[in-house]
Amino acid sequence: MIDSFVIFTNEISRYIIPLLLVMIPFYGLVFKKIKVYESFVDGAKDGFNIAIRIIPYLVAILVAIGMFRASGALELLLNGLSPMLIYFGFPPENLPLALMRPLSGSGSLGLLTDLIEQYGPESLIAKIGATMFGSTETTFYVLAVYFGSVGIKKSRHALVAGLFADFVGIISAVFFCQLFFGNSSKVPISYQSSIVNIQKMDPSILIDLRYSTKNNFIGEDIYGKLDSCYLRKKPAEMLIKAHEFLKESHPNLRFLVYDGLRPRDIQKKLWDALDTIPENERGQFVANPTKGSIHNYGAAIDLTLASNDGRPLDMGTDYDHFGKLAFPVLEDSLFAVGKLSKEQIQNRIILRNVMTNAGFTTIDSEWWHFDAYSYKETKDNFQIIESLNEYY
Repeated sequence: MIDSFVIFTNEISRYIIPLLLVMIPFYGLVFKKIKVYESFVDGAKDGFNIAIRIIPYLVAILVAIGMFRASGALELLLNGLSPMLIYFGFPPENLPLALMRPLSGSGSLGLLTDLIEQYGPESLIAKIGATMFGSTETTFYVLAVYFGSVGIKKSRHALVAGLFADFVGIISAVFFCQLFFGNSSKVPISYQSSIVNIQKMDPSILIDLRYSTKNNFIGEDIYGKLDSCYLRKKPAEMLIKAHEFLKESHPNLRFLVYDGLRPRDIQKKLWDALDTIPENERGQFVANPTKGSIHNYGAAIDLTLASNDGRPLDMGTDYDHFGKLAFPVLEDSLFAVGKLSKEQIQNRIILRNVMTNAGFTTIDSEWWHFDAYSYKETKDNFQIIESLNEYY
């Protein structure tokens, strides 16, 4: 019944605007005896004159918006308010939209579009943003343009009333979206974790998600439809910074990422695949899923260096090589016995330098692995991601 009603209303809506375009002039011409064309021309003239009059107001509000966004004040405000916002259940990612909405419709629409692209349309952040966008008004824009067009200079209570209505709309959007969608299985990964797609932050980073292919030590595609690399927001920003360091020092090189966030159910598959190795030795190569890996929290990255055309540099071993050749701590001794070349070690050093300069730390057994935080810091600050189902 409901589906039939939806189909019916969708069909009707296709014809509403064409019907109005025909019926309104027809009604005015036939029933009201109005000279429709002449009235249209007079209205167009008045519209042009109004457009000329509001230019100073429009320029003023657009310049103010541009200065606010370019000054960095928005970012400073966001950083300062984030702890308090999180405490009250207000996603900090939605604050720029809340601040921009009273100023500019196009600016706030751009921010909403970014939220949807970055966190996904099913995320709590996107739902709050969309509800917030539809429940508020561009108050300053309305006052500047509409009041300016008719020469109103004393707005009296209009500004206070408009901003109060916007505030109520913003708080209500957060409250009701948390109420109705806060426990959705598709929400926690985007909201609680602030997880981002690293390629959307820096499209110049190359991705070869090995566990989405059969080119890995298991020989199976265990990520399925997941074809993008995700990290928590702060580690992702650190990665972008490291990539900038790389491009400054070696313009002919780029990052090639093999893995980032790895849910715990995938970690268990990797752990079980190494069942021929004793558990006390297996942890050198794959973290025990019972404890969890920093990958499982979205705060570790596996990557290498590649030329601008995508060819990986020679690092002495392939990704996920389970042997001492991959151990950074043994590079000097391996070079001494001819197992690693000077070029291979130099390539690893370039990678380590740019990553550690951005704040990452290394581990002893994998040249490709870098952690944004210690295990304790990661566990204390983030929630582990259990399953790939949380992505979809």
